[in-house]
Formats: sequence, structure tokens, C-alpha cells
Amino acid sequence: MIASDGTRQKELSTTRHRLVQLTDPHIGGRPDYQLLGLDTGRTLDDVLRAIEREQPQTELLLATGDISANGAEAAYERFVRKMRGVSLSAPWFWLPGNHDRSERMREVAPANCAELIELGAWRLLLLDTSVEGQICGGLTEAQLERFATLLRECRGQPVMVLMHHQPVPVGSNWIDGHMLKEGAAQLLELVVAAGNVKALVWGHVHQQFDGELEGIGLHATPSTSVQFTPGSGPFSVDDKLPGYRWFDLCDDGSYRTGVERVQVSEYNVDLSSAGY
Repeated sequence: MIASDGTRQKELSTTRHRLVQLTDPHIGGRPDYQLLGLDTGRTLDDVLRAIEREQPQTELLLATGDISANGAEAAYERFVRKMRGVSLSAPWFWLPGNHDRSERMREVAPANCAELIELGAWRLLLLDTSVEGQICGGLTEAQLERFATLLRECRGQPVMVLMHHQPVPVGSNWIDGHMLKEGAAQLLELVVAAGNVKALVWGHVHQQFDGELEGIGLHATPSTSVQFTPGSGPFSVDDKLPGYRWFDLCDDGSYRTGVERVQVSEYNVDLSSAGY
């Protein structure tokens, strides 16, 4: 069940593992880079400091794409420095979005790229849905075959699947035009048939979304930078604050999740913008 505040409510076992997701920072290689008038490096810093204060029990940090504004190596190096400055002992991993260059991410921080992560009884599967030169996402036949293999290897364990693009519509027409397209139907068939996938989690949409598909939780997370207006037809910038999402993953396969908004030091966004 998902409560009105977006928290997924289930009976929790005593053994739980705190996972924190952040997404879509869109930082540039230069400290003065701005997106729609917003200093995205500064808001990322504010969100990371909030995570330090609010989530001291974090066991794992995951960044779900659009790390950079334009795939610049300097942006990835800058992001890595910020993550290494986080005063939590938790490891972190990242996956690419449509603004990223996955090969550069692997070159800059190969140890922070993964396709499968173990967290207690849980198995986290990370998918690269980026398609070179496109805003929308896709999965090749080879990727889907590999994903099916990993699902078989995780049989009997609770699984969370994380990616950048939304595999289902979130109700905002313009961003739903740039969702996961090629391979989306096959992906959903695989996760439903597996029987042990508990949640699908993504970024890309710059807004909170919570839903269910045949008992599988569906969750999108606010950006650490600019927010998009839920339910919008054309492109629309929201006045909500940046944020992050946390999960309590229990070894019995249940979980709880919620979104935290962060009071950033400066939030000057061009709300009248028609795109970026």
C-alpha cells in the first residue's frame, strides 16, 4: 500500500537496510554552471549535506542518471569529488541518463559502476537505459537477455531494479514522450514473471511518483536540481524544492520508502522557461 505522502507502507521485519537514491543533478564541469538559472552544483551540495544529517544509517547511495549536464569528463570528476566528500561510510554507485556518456563514467570511476549490488537479502539490478543521441531510453536485446540471466541468478531473493528512464507513464505528457521505449514491454514482462521483483525505481522525470504494477512498487524521485510540474501537458518547471528518496529494505522482502525535500541555500529557477 502507498500512503498519501508517497510512503510505501508494509509490515517491516527487524532487519532493515537504508538505501538512499539521488538523481538528475545535471552538474557542469565548471563551478559556475547553471540550469534554468539554478546553480546545480550548489543544490547538489545542499542535498548531500541533508543526507548526511538526516540519514546517518545509510548503507548505500545510488545516483540514477543525468549526473552531468552534457557528458563532460570534468563534470563527472566534479561529481566524484563531491561524493567522496560525503561524511558517511556508505559506498556509492551511479548509472547513466540521457545527458550522460556512460563510457566516460566508466573511465572516471569504474569502481562505482555496477550491474548487481547485494544489500542484505536484497539484490539491486542497475540498468543502463541511455541511448546515444536520444532523450528517450531503450534496452537492446542483449541487455534484456543479460537482465533475464541476472533475474534467474537472483531467484529466491527480493529484487529492486533501478534505471534512469521511466518504464511506465507518470502522467506528464511531455516527459512521458521521452520515457523508456524500445524494450519497455519486454522489461515489464520479465519483472512481472520473475515474481521476486519488489520495486522499479527511476529518475529522469524530476518529480515524485509512486504507484504499483501487479504488486510491484513504482517509484520516481525528485531531482537534486530543477523540478518538473507533475501532471503537466507541455514542459513546465515546478516551484517545489530539490530532494532525495530513502528506502528501508527488509530481509523478508518488504520495504518502506519516502521522499525528503531539502531547503537549499538558493533556489532561483526560471519558472517561465519553455524548455532547456
